[in-house]
Amino acid sequence: MLERRSALAVAHPFAWAALTLGEVRGFTLTQVAGFGNFAADVAATAGALPETSNQAVESNGRTIFRTGPHAFWFVGPENDDLAARLAGKAIVTPLSSSRTRISIEGRAAREVLRKGIPIDLHESVFTPGMFAQTGLHHTPVLLHCTAEQRFELYAMRTFALNVWEWLEDAALEFK
Repeated sequence: MLERRSALAVAHPFAWAALTLGEVRGFTLTQVAGFGNFAADVAATAGALPETSNQAVESNGRTIFRTGPHAFWFVGPENDDLAARLAGKAIVTPLSSSRTRISIEGRAAREVLRKGIPIDLHESVFTPGMFAQTGLHHTPVLLHCTAEQRFELYAMRTFALNVWEWLEDAALEFK
């Protein structure tokens, strides 16, 4: 089996007083979609599903995002067998190798993200658990607020280094 190589192999994680930027590794990302009442079959296998398209839920060791009316993203541990268990119940697409997961954390995280993400990131609006499919400086990302001062960005692998370098540049004033 081929080893997964990081799209950020040449990037260097950094930790400053106000900000930490890193890559989250060792996860699976599975897109699950369907028609009609497929969600009941998926929920029976995977657990509770989110009702809204802006609030992630934690269920059975996975983070679940409703990415469309009949579509979900499941983020689980590296050895997650969810895709195999849902075969035949839904349209299952493994996305683990196509996305890079970048974490940004610290008191300056929101300020850095505000420079390139066109949504309201105020602490009272974009709270822990919320997510948005948006863009970061013209690059599509899924942004997930995992804690008051911590976010994870899911970027397409081909754009991951560009996103990383943009975040580094935007963070320079906080060094």
